[in-house]
Amino acid sequence: MSPIGRVFIVLNLVLASGFVFTGGQLLQNQHKYKQLLGEEKSAREADAKASASEIAALEVERNKFDNSSNSFQQLAEQRKLALDRANDDNLRLGKLTSSQAADLKKAVTLQETANTNAQSAFETAQKAYDSSIAAIGARDEAVNAQNAAQGENRNLKNEIAGLNETIGAKDLKIAALDRDNQEQKLLVAAATANGFIHSMAAPDLAGTVTNASGRLCTIAINGNPGNVDIQSVISRMPFRFAIFDDNGFKAEAVATKYEPSAKAVLCKVMFTKGSATIRTGDKASTKP
Repeated sequence: MSPIGRVFIVLNLVLASGFVFTGGQLLQNQHKYKQLLGEEKSAREADAKASASEIAALEVERNKFDNSSNSFQQLAEQRKLALDRANDDNLRLGKLTSSQAADLKKAVTLQETANTNAQSAFETAQKAYDSSIAAIGARDEAVNAQNAAQGENRNLKNEIAGLNETIGAKDLKIAALDRDNQEQKLLVAAATANGFIHSMAAPDLAGTVTNASGRLCTIAINGNPGNVDIQSVISRMPFRFAIFDDNGFKAEAVATKYEPSAKAVLCKVMFTKGSATIRTGDKASTKP
């Protein structure tokens, strides 16, 4: 075998070993990256500081994959140059004398084997590179999800701050209402001490007795100039009706319930003048 043939054989074996070694390194880096990516996905709900650290680590890994990609491209260019040189050498070897034909045939055979090995190594490296690109894409999706989570966290903080402001404003209103309530209680207490009774604060209502039985009666409301919520007033402060006819006052009754459908107040008779009897058609008023 000629010295040139031996040189090419050694060169091709070195290149093939380099491709195989580089492919193994890439597969190892790819496995490591997938493991880091899985850990990063499982820790998405970690605090912002931990997420930032994971992102920084992934950026370093990405730079490593980018550097590996550049190395693959350089190796591919070198392989192409080597193949071109080998083809040129094959053309030159074809012009050698017949005494070198056997050596040339062996060299060609070895060269073809080396080319096959180099192509296999290149395909393996290409697959590893494609896998690394896919892993980088998955990493980018994880980063985007983390950024979205941080955005949602900021929105929640803003909403909480707004709610706190609203609560603060409501607390101030409640405090003001409490002060007003205390003042009103003082005013009521002072008025009561001076002879005020709750029945004097009754709404201005007028009506007609539609039913009377024993100590109970029903008064149909036909006058409500203030358009007050009668049931609400009854529930807070039951008021009294004065019942009378053309001959004058007959009885006094306390409102107990209001029936909106009939616009009628159910009352309990508290006082009757003498032997007076409440009858259907008698008049009733809270302001006699």
